[in-house]
Amino acid sequence: MRLKHLAFAAMLAGALLFASASLAASPAGDATAGKDVFMKKCKTCHGEDGHGNQGMAKLLKVTIPSLDSADVQSKSDADLKKIITEGTGKMKPVKDVSDTDVDNVIAYVRTFKK
Repeated sequence: MRLKHLAFAAMLAGALLFASASLAASPAGDATAGKDVFMKKCKTCHGEDGHGNQGMAKLLKVTIPSLDSADVQSKSDADLKKIITEGTGKMKPVKDVSDTDVDNVIAYVRTFKK
């Protein structure tokens, strides 16, 4: 009887682990809606393809990281949200975007992953 309980507990733990991994891998936002916001708010610097606008990078004297890079893609959604809302380096915070818009942009940025 005890063996049945242990087998059930192991099966349940595996199912929970799989479910939590699936949830963690899925962005919270809507990538399609995020593309619209990205095109309005982000593409001037980051380029339509996410590889950075080299003219803007030269003007600002910065390197704009490619959004498909391992460095960007390895950041957590919370880290990306902080960068978008608070800025980093010469990147200013993005103005006039709701939390939902930010989540959607993050979901769209995840589509650049190689």
